[in-house]
Amino acid sequence: MRDNPERLAWTVLLLSFATFCALVIGIPLGVRSYILNAMDAETTSLTSVHGTVLALPRNANVPMPVVDGTTVKAEEGTLITTDATSQAILTFFNDSILTLYGDTTVLIQACRTPRFEDGQQPDLIRLELRSGRVRAAPMQRADKGALRALRFEIVTPDAVVAMGEGSYSVAVVDGETQVTTRVGLAQLTAADNTLVLTTGERGTVRPGEAPSGPLPAEQNLVRNGDFSQPLEGSWEVYQVLPPSGVVTTTLATVATGIQTALQLQSQGEDNAHSEVGIIQRLNRSVLDYASLRVQLDVRVNQQSLPGGGTLGSEFPLMVHLAYDDGEGNDRDWYHGFYYAPGPSEWILYDTPFNSSTRTVRYVWYPFESLNLLDSLGAAKPVYLKFIRIYSSGWLYDAYVTNVALLVQD
Repeated sequence: MRDNPERLAWTVLLLSFATFCALVIGIPLGVRSYILNAMDAETTSLTSVHGTVLALPRNANVPMPVVDGTTVKAEEGTLITTDATSQAILTFFNDSILTLYGDTTVLIQACRTPRFEDGQQPDLIRLELRSGRVRAAPMQRADKGALRALRFEIVTPDAVVAMGEGSYSVAVVDGETQVTTRVGLAQLTAADNTLVLTTGERGTVRPGEAPSGPLPAEQNLVRNGDFSQPLEGSWEVYQVLPPSGVVTTTLATVATGIQTALQLQSQGEDNAHSEVGIIQRLNRSVLDYASLRVQLDVRVNQQSLPGGGTLGSEFPLMVHLAYDDGEGNDRDWYHGFYYAPGPSEWILYDTPFNSSTRTVRYVWYPFESLNLLDSLGAAKPVYLKFIRIYSSGWLYDAYVTNVALLVQD
């Protein structure tokens, strides 16, 4: 080639042109690929609902205590641990929620959004459940008038659970992964096999095995507990107003994100008692069941009467189950919800038949009772008469949805 300078010149020219073309095409494509796929990490709000929760940031040696009622920011790589006396709520950038029950450990593996407006990657939330039980409520966020795609995953020691919008329970108990779909659609993957779970279905994974299921979840004895249908025909509405007429109570179904909820509200003069609620007649025997649990999602936005009032009987939201025991005696089970504590001298019951939960203002809280057929002992329910959801007190604004009485053989 050295003897042919013209050939060498053409070779250099062609190689230079090819390099130029590669750069002209490659650089814009690379920039475009970066714009479409680049992601930014987002922080997550960690709230202690009960007790002290431990948060261990990435590269830290000592966990940070998060005390009752406190909210802190958690980054990717944070390890969150609850003990038997504590509960926590993670609220993500798109208002998705993860509730951690007692004795639970969760790692925030990834929490990301596209860096640029034209990014085509879905929002990403990936969590590792090492032990315990969580309730997940994934939610897509609005973006340019549409809903941005969401990839919401929970990784357990032996499985991966991918979830769409809805409500799900995931637990790791004695090495077994347990997934229940309350509302929505989940994909449970293990040992190169995927099981699809729709509303009301349950799946399990044992170490090293493929998923088992779908299995039926518990039977729900409550009709229209998600308030997707009109109240008429399933719920009876009632109210108690002061004689002076200075307070007005309202009860209405409203849209709250991906679900419909019942709003219970009082307005007017403060320091005047009122009550508004709904009742569903059950008239159902539970004699042959092994499990009976009460579930509902609640949110309290306002309460002017702290705690449950002086006698522990006026909460901004309450659930009441009326039943007969095995001796035919009339029995009642109550549970109240509030965010503002009352003075220490005010009554606040904590018995198997009457108790309450302090929640976080404006934040949805998924409540699940113990198995009432165990916790109520000899006075356990045999015949259910009705369930009542109501607000009681002075001025209040509360929401409830996904009301369920779950029984299992």
